[in-house]
Amino acid sequence: MNKQNKAKLYAKALAEVVSKKMSPAEEKKITDNFLKILIKTEQEGKAEDILNLAEDLILQKQGKRKITFETARKITANQKKLLESFTNKGDIVKEKINPELIAGIKIIINDSQQFDTSMQSKLSKLF
Repeated sequence: MNKQNKAKLYAKALAEVVSKKMSPAEEKKITDNFLKILIKTEQEGKAEDILNLAEDLILQKQGKRKITFETARKITANQKKLLESFTNKGDIVKEKINPELIAGIKIIINDSQQFDTSMQSKLSKLF
């Protein structure tokens, strides 16, 4: 089994375990054991990827999404209100400033779907 498949398998197992109700002591034990497994299998370098995959699986199971609004500058209050119309209750919403976009916005859903109306995107299509 290659490292990418292992990462997906670990993420699925982690998502399944953490979605159960447990005490703080049980959560700590699960976390400690998970870290030990990653170290033992030399997957500690993939920890961030595994956690992101697990988060995506949990959100998907709950019918929620992870949405990133990427803009060239800070989003104003009026813009934020408008962008909230794209979200549902319980969605995880992140804002990211990327000056390379020049203007416009890039909306990324679950790290896979993207709607890009940035100036950078338009310019790259021209040239």
